[in-house]
Amino acid sequence: MNRQIRFICLGVIFSLSLLPGCSTRPDPRNTINKFITAVDQSDTTFLAEHLDFQALLEKSLEGFLEKDKEELFPQLRQQLLTSFTNDGLTRMHWKSNLIVVGKSEVAGDSATVEVTYLNKSSGTRDYTRIGLFFKDGKWKIYNLKL
Repeated sequence: MNRQIRFICLGVIFSLSLLPGCSTRPDPRNTINKFITAVDQSDTTFLAEHLDFQALLEKSLEGFLEKDKEELFPQLRQQLLTSFTNDGLTRMHWKSNLIVVGKSEVAGDSATVEVTYLNKSSGTRDYTRIGLFFKDGKWKIYNLKL
């Protein structure tokens, strides 16, 4: 009887240890892959839904008064969006690179995804991690260089 209880307890503990791995959340790497595709295709709808512009522009707005931040935010948001679309600088830079999405690390509602940019002509590499958070059923990008 004592052995059966131990066996049952071990089974329960083992089962509970598997629960965090059974998350129904999508892999954050999928969001990054879709983000790269959205930039390639100038998909402003995807970009608007999956970029946290407030967080991405926070450093650019440091030092400004609140009323100035409110006035500047729409302009900076549009500039950032423009850099990812059509002939924007970021989009053009990415087109000259092979972009490799690496492993992801998830901790609660936040995640990081490794991304390496390999310049097609020079062979140079640039490694970064992109920060995401999970909200309203999807991953949103809040930092492009962690």
